[in-house]
Amino acid sequence: MKNIFIAGISSGIGRALAEAYIQRGDSVYAVGRHVPKSLTSHPRFTFMSLDLFDPDMVRDALRAFIAGRPLDHAVLNASMYPEMRGMSDTPLDALRYIMNVNLWSHKHIIDALLAHTQTEQIVSLGTNSALFGHQGMGAFTISKAALASMIEVYAEEHPYVHFSTITPKLTQTPTLSAFLKSSDPQRYPVIQKIRDGLILPLSQAIPELIAGFEKVKHLPSGSHVDLKRLGLSDL
Repeated sequence: MKNIFIAGISSGIGRALAEAYIQRGDSVYAVGRHVPKSLTSHPRFTFMSLDLFDPDMVRDALRAFIAGRPLDHAVLNASMYPEMRGMSDTPLDALRYIMNVNLWSHKHIIDALLAHTQTEQIVSLGTNSALFGHQGMGAFTISKAALASMIEVYAEEHPYVHFSTITPKLTQTPTLSAFLKSSDPQRYPVIQKIRDGLILPLSQAIPELIAGFEKVKHLPSGSHVDLKRLGLSDL
């Protein structure tokens, strides 16, 4: 039985990961804005409500939640899609907001994990948009690219923990559905490209992702692995 920490648990990949680990017999310690009803009464599920939009709250509250609790690995899943808009039309305040959610909240989580518990592995969930400058996705792209770079730096500074960024295959989640529905594919061609691509159901994507967490430990710490481009047999 393993102890798993997950940040970003309210729905989608985070919730599905928690459910999968629980079914495997593991214990899950999770933070997010809302607790999934499917897990509220499970004895191996421990939850703390945490507003990841407020990095100061993350720093102050997380310490007590994880202190002295050994964790086999931690998954940094929380992120948000901003409104599609060009960089010239994106106010600096909007960029700061996205960076707080998608980047700096994760810094506070990582720092708390390193300072107040022992964990073997820290994984952030990445995205292919961090590699390509798609029109309209500037704020999201910048935040995710910065997160992957930050993971590389932590890997260099903390060699006793295995860090990595893993990009799952495109997965059907409520967040992705709402994002695709609210965005204009005529103005932003990447939206139609995503709609036309293969989007996996959670039931298929989650087992592959969990297998990726284990196999990526054989790669150098700090690696960025795209599960779509790199088959699990190659890890």
